[in-house]
Amino acid sequence: MEQPVSPTEFPAANGRLQEPVQDSPDLSTAASGNNKTANGITTTKIKDRVTAQPQDDCSSEHSPLPLTNSRTEHVLVEDGQDLFPTQDGSRDPVDKEVAIEETRESPFPAVDDLRDGEGSTCTPSNEKSHSVKGQELINDLQPSQNSSTTNPYDTECSKKLMSEIQRSISQESLLDEIESELLSCPFTDEGSLPNGLKKDQHSLIVFEKCVQDKCSQQEKAIKRLLDENKKHQELILAICSEKDNMKEELKKRMETEKQYISNIKKMEARVEELTKELKASKDKLVFQDNAAKNAIQQLQREMVFRLDQANKKCEEARQEKESMVMKYVRGEKESLDLRKEKEVLEKKLREANREAEKQANRVKQLTQEKGRLQQLYDTKEAEATRFTREIEKLKEEVNSHIIKVKWAQNKLKSETDAHKETKDRLRDTTSKLTQAKEEAEQIRKNCQEMIKTYQESEEIKSNELDAKLRETKGELEKQKQEKTDQLELHQAKIKELEDLKRTFKEGMDELHTLRTKVKCLEDERLRTEDELSKYREIINRQKSEIQNLLERLKVVQKLEDQHQKDEQDIQSLKEEVETLNSLITDLQRDIQGSRKRESELLGFTEKLTSKNAQLQSESNTLQTHLDQSTNRVRDLESQIEEKERSNADLVKRLQKEEQLRQEEVHTLQNERSSLQKETAELKTRIEELKDDLVTHKRKQTANIKDLTKQLLQARKKLDQMENGNYDKEASSMGSRSSSSGSLNARSSNEDRSPENSGSSAVVDSFPEVDKAMLIERIVRLQKAHARKNEKIEFMEDHIKQLVEEIRKKTKIIQSYVLREESGALSSEASDFNKAHLSRRGGIMASLYTSHPADSGLTLELSLEINRKLQAILEDTLLKNITLKENLQTLGSEIERLIKTQHDLEQRLKKK
Repeated sequence: MEQPVSPTEFPAANGRLQEPVQDSPDLSTAASGNNKTANGITTTKIKDRVTAQPQDDCSSEHSPLPLTNSRTEHVLVEDGQDLFPTQDGSRDPVDKEVAIEETRESPFPAVDDLRDGEGSTCTPSNEKSHSVKGQELINDLQPSQNSSTTNPYDTECSKKLMSEIQRSISQESLLDEIESELLSCPFTDEGSLPNGLKKDQHSLIVFEKCVQDKCSQQEKAIKRLLDENKKHQELILAICSEKDNMKEELKKRMETEKQYISNIKKMEARVEELTKELKASKDKLVFQDNAAKNAIQQLQREMVFRLDQANKKCEEARQEKESMVMKYVRGEKESLDLRKEKEVLEKKLREANREAEKQANRVKQLTQEKGRLQQLYDTKEAEATRFTREIEKLKEEVNSHIIKVKWAQNKLKSETDAHKETKDRLRDTTSKLTQAKEEAEQIRKNCQEMIKTYQESEEIKSNELDAKLRETKGELEKQKQEKTDQLELHQAKIKELEDLKRTFKEGMDELHTLRTKVKCLEDERLRTEDELSKYREIINRQKSEIQNLLERLKVVQKLEDQHQKDEQDIQSLKEEVETLNSLITDLQRDIQGSRKRESELLGFTEKLTSKNAQLQSESNTLQTHLDQSTNRVRDLESQIEEKERSNADLVKRLQKEEQLRQEEVHTLQNERSSLQKETAELKTRIEELKDDLVTHKRKQTANIKDLTKQLLQARKKLDQMENGNYDKEASSMGSRSSSSGSLNARSSNEDRSPENSGSSAVVDSFPEVDKAMLIERIVRLQKAHARKNEKIEFMEDHIKQLVEEIRKKTKIIQSYVLREESGALSSEASDFNKAHLSRRGGIMASLYTSHPADSGLTLELSLEINRKLQAILEDTLLKNITLKENLQTLGSEIERLIKTQHDLEQRLKKK
């Protein structure tokens, strides 16, 4: 006999038992009657299961079971307590029994509900297998849930999707397992005990083994499905993150597009301003072109008029030039005659100076010879006294005379040798003296040459030199007289010396004469050495004096040159002032008055060279003025052409820039349209994905409904087999399926609402415009605008400089004219002409009077007259400047010619 097995005999699989329990109000109301009979067993079973779970096993599990009610609450089992999330997101620890009671609102039915709903019974092996499978499902789903909670890209929508997918997969897997188990297990018609256990224990063991095998297969399938589920979750998370990123990018692009639109508007306003400025500059350029053309026409007219005047003046100047050339030739002949006379006088002066120098040299030589003779005389007197003493001694020493003669003979030999040496020394000294004399003569020659050059440069001091010559001649005569007196004295002394010599010769022997000669030679040697030293000192002094004189000469020459230059500048300035005054008055007259004025100026100046140079310079200045005016006209025309070219270039550049901007706008619009298309495509993709999700959910819901129906049918079969209450069970299962369908519909509606909101947010956003392209184009436009501004500023500065130069010229002429008084600038003839014109009346009379004498004189006409007069004044000033330069060049050429003539004459004389 088989004994019934109590539920306590079946150990829990792996020490774990935790199953979800559902107790909907419909089920409780529907099966309230039946629960009275069989609830005792089912409640005791649930209590035993809960008590059978060890506390250590509960504490070791940290993975929550994904059980969700209508409020999407999760159960977490940690450290022996279940942590349930509240509405705020916090988790509170709750007891297990309370957790089981709260989880009775889960959307799928549990196995315990099948047991205790209608008093149905099942084997403990089935209970164990189901508990093990539920625990394994919890462990498998835990990492996916943890990953979803820790993923930084999670959103509320994604979390909801993940929870629903996990819930649906777990429900489907559980239902498939239960269905397969129920269909595969062999049922027998044997009787059953009142507690629901079967009699045949062997059949129960076989059934348990089959269930365990199928559980292992189902576990493998569940793992595979979980892996696929993870992949699907990752894909969904990636899609959600891409969706969020696309939203942010769309927002950013909308902001940047707004900024670019504002920038484009600013740039368009700036372009309009630039076009207005261009139009204004074009108008200004047209006005300037017209003004320049008018000015060129006026200049051409004035140039034609001035050319006629210049041609007339050139003809008159040529006639006057021919007459002036003749006068100039005559003056040059007279100047050459005067120069020749001057050169003859200079030659005479030089000869006189040479003679004076020669006489001075002779006087110096005589004085030197005189001193030497006096020295000889003194020595000879000393020798005479000494000889007298020696004669007395000789008389006393007659006896020793023979010995002395011998001694003297020996001494004579030594003295003759010494005398020979002195002769050699004398020869050397004479050679040195001759060299010194030659050096002195060279120095004198150099001094004479310097004096000659000094005399040639100093023509003004010739009178002073004549007076000095006279004084030197008087001094020379005095020196000659003194020299004659000295010669007479010298001759007297010579006579006395001859007398003394005769007496000395009579009293002296040959020895004494030799001694005296040796002494004389020695004295002469010493004297020559002294004289040489003196000569050297004199030469050095003369050199220093010559250097000082040369420096003084240079200083004097510089001062004289400066004085002459100052005088020439003063004269030239006076002449310029006079010529300026005359030219200003001449220009105010007519052509006939100008001729009279030129004749008056010719009579007033009476300088042939200056007048000739003036006429040449006038013709040159007229030609230069013509060249300058033509160059100015060419420059103006070239400037006008350049301005026209620059205007054309600016217009072309503007057109190009407008085209470029239009192209940029078109490109931006195209980019915008392309971005809009891309956003539309992305929206369509998102909607398609949403539709796919919705369809997938619907399929899942349909599958869940089918599974629930199949479960209900299976339960009904089990109930029929166990209790035979088939009708009651059908009604309860229908109520349960309707409740699960209503819950799925709610979840699907809740899922659709955030997706629709996301799609509306996506529709509102716009694509982002490329920032780099717009910035580059803005920078290019700014650079082009800066270049144009720089060119315009350069042209304005150039125009200002030209205007300032014109103003400076006018100011210089005005200041130069205003320095002089009005009376000094005009002559009596000009005043007479002015008075005559003022009496006759007309436009010119109103110019020379304080009140307008003619009604036809207007402000414009007076300004034109003033401009013409100002132009004539400028021409006259330029002529005067060129005249001055020509005069300076003529003076320098005349000086050069005079010097060359002097050099030629000196060379001819030397030859």
